[in-house]
Parts: sequence; C-alpha cells; structure tokens
Amino acid sequence: MTPSQTTPTPQPGDIIVAAIEAQTVAIERAMVKAFWTQLAGLTVIMAVAMTAFVVVVKAG
Repeated sequence: MTPSQTTPTPQPGDIIVAAIEAQTVAIERAMVKAFWTQLAGLTVIMAVAMTAFVVVVKAG
C-alpha cells in the first residue's frame, strides 16, 4: 500500500472543520481563564470596599 492509499488527502472542508474545532477549544480555554481573572478581580475590589466601609463606619 502506498502512503496515498493509507492517508487520504485532506479535503478543504476537513481543514475548515479542524480549524473551527481548534478555535473553539482556544475560546473555551480563554473563557475559563477570563472567568477566574474576573473572579479574582472582584474579590480584591470587594475586600477593598469592605475595608473602606469599616473605616468610614468607625470614623463616624
């Protein structure tokens, strides 16, 4: 058997499908990373806000 018989030549549609799948995986990974980044940022903002609130209440 020659290599051309064992591995079919990729069709243009196959290449597009592979590219879409790769992009989908990359987007999913980026969304997870963005979620954790936003969650960490929100945690920091809330900690600062609560600290400021306590300082203002004690001062008043």
